[in-house]
Amino acid sequence: MRFKKPLVNKINRLFKLMGMKYVMVKDTAIYYNYLWRNARKKIDLKKLPGFSEIASQVIEDQTTLLNYDRLYTLWQAVLGIPSPNLPIAEIGTYRGGSAKFIIQTLEHNEYQNQFYIFDTFEGHVLVDSGIDGKHRIGTFGDTSYEKVKAYLDSPNATIYKGDFLKTAENVEQIRNFGLIHIDVDVYPVTKFCLQFFADRTISGSVIILDDYGFITCKGAKKATDEFVGANPNFKLFHLVTGQALVLKIS
Repeated sequence: MRFKKPLVNKINRLFKLMGMKYVMVKDTAIYYNYLWRNARKKIDLKKLPGFSEIASQVIEDQTTLLNYDRLYTLWQAVLGIPSPNLPIAEIGTYRGGSAKFIIQTLEHNEYQNQFYIFDTFEGHVLVDSGIDGKHRIGTFGDTSYEKVKAYLDSPNATIYKGDFLKTAENVEQIRNFGLIHIDVDVYPVTKFCLQFFADRTISGSVIILDDYGFITCKGAKKATDEFVGANPNFKLFHLVTGQALVLKIS
């Protein structure tokens, strides 16, 4: 259904009065942070103690493309690590916002997990042009290893610069990752990440695929579906945030 602009403006004002956030798309449609039914009855993530302060800061820093909903998934995953102090990995940190959020979540809860962070800091270096759509070599290259390293500034965080297909060797000896956050958007690297970590996790470990449900990242979904289809000891949960949880069950 297409709405005339005056009607759209009235609807926008109504939802603003109701305290519901919206995003306009070509002035003809409205998309909401929640499936809008009963939205007013749901908890306000911006008011959750601990979480809200950390999330608000990284969003204000403009170092992440994640909003409160996806950051809350990371918050819950950190708190749900199956055993204390298991190592954590993030592949695809971009400007460091999600890594900063994880670091501060660990500190807030007095966890001492070693955190391994990977990025090319030059954008994509490998894509599948047949499925990865508009993603090109160099996309998301507007970042800097030096700036991210200074921004994160944590004794428990180790940052590796370069193509993960090569830098993964730095953690190949670790076999008990408790949480892995994969945010690489494209098919070849998502596929490699999942295969690499399959035997480097324990029962109860969670892999978060940030891009799974986004129509701009069909390659990430294809790689994940193929991996879960070939590995029955992993179960997939597609979240309404667009993320997917891949849980190791045995």
